[in-house]
Amino acid sequence: MPGTLAAIIITVLFFKSALDAGKNPVPMALTGFLAFFIPALLWTYFITPDLKDTLQHDPGNTLLKLTANYAYVALGTTCSVWVWFKIFKKNTP
Repeated sequence: MPGTLAAIIITVLFFKSALDAGKNPVPMALTGFLAFFIPALLWTYFITPDLKDTLQHDPGNTLLKLTANYAYVALGTTCSVWVWFKIFKKNTP
């Protein structure tokens, strides 16, 4: 659920920023969505199974449990914010 909400917010952010910048909003919204989705998907398939395996051996580790369940949202959001800055921020000397 948090990943879905983050993806929707990021897509809307890219769409509105593209409208303000005078760019085509649909490809920019898709870029934002993919900038979130691809890193989140890679994290989910390659990192999360190992974290959940570790949790089976130490089920009381709350920090690891939160990391295993929600780190993909932080990673995807960080990547999409970086892409947003690369696309929409003007470099002013």
